[in-house]
Amino acid sequence: NEKESATAVVDALVELGPTFVKVGQALSIRSDLLSEAYCEALTTLQDACPPFDDAEARKVIAEEVGADAFVDLSPSVIASASLGQVYVGHVLRDDEKVKVAVKVQRPGVAETIALDLHLLRL
Repeated sequence: NEKESATAVVDALVELGPTFVKVGQALSIRSDLLSEAYCEALTTLQDACPPFDDAEARKVIAEEVGADAFVDLSPSVIASASLGQVYVGHVLRDDEKVKVAVKVQRPGVAETIALDLHLLRL
């Protein structure tokens, strides 16, 4: 079944990591190259990438901006992508809580992409 095969390709791209997710995202709009079933399956990579561990994300936030940079932070991710994920946070500005988006890059993503591109000779 073509739909099952397309889903298997998406799963493989996610398993291979962010470089290959980006390739899948780019291919998702190439209906001139791929069938509708593959384009539809690959489109899920645009907004349905699995998040990485919240504890790991909070560790990155603490290391990058400090553990007390935000008055509060959403308990779980609100959006996830191939290169990172987003939380809702609040900062104090003039004694007023201001809502902000807190984007956290996936740990090791820059190194992973650099290695993948080197291995692919791109």
